[in-house]
Amino acid sequence: MEAKLQEMLRYNMDKYANQNLDTLHISRRVRELLSVHNIGQRLFAKYVLGLSQGTVSELLSKPKPWDKLTEKGRDSYRKMHAWACDENAIMLLKSLIPKKAEESGG
Repeated sequence: MEAKLQEMLRYNMDKYANQNLDTLHISRRVRELLSVHNIGQRLFAKYVLGLSQGTVSELLSKPKPWDKLTEKGRDSYRKMHAWACDENAIMLLKSLIPKKAEESGG
């Protein structure tokens, strides 16, 4: 499952590789999707970005303008965008929610 998700994200990232992205729009969209689908930030951080939940929280709450980001920072937003614009990737991540931990959020 995880490998499939990473494969989808890589494919989507390639599509947007050379675009300047709207980090504010992406972070809002990701927060909205996480909320709607009841996906915790920790799960998103782990499976989509490979970062700590704290880092992801920072990226989502205080997005820097694209031209102020390092390549590593841009990569994180590319991954978020790749995930947020793909319904299948969203559903795949949702399927990775541990069943008994659903109530506690993330």
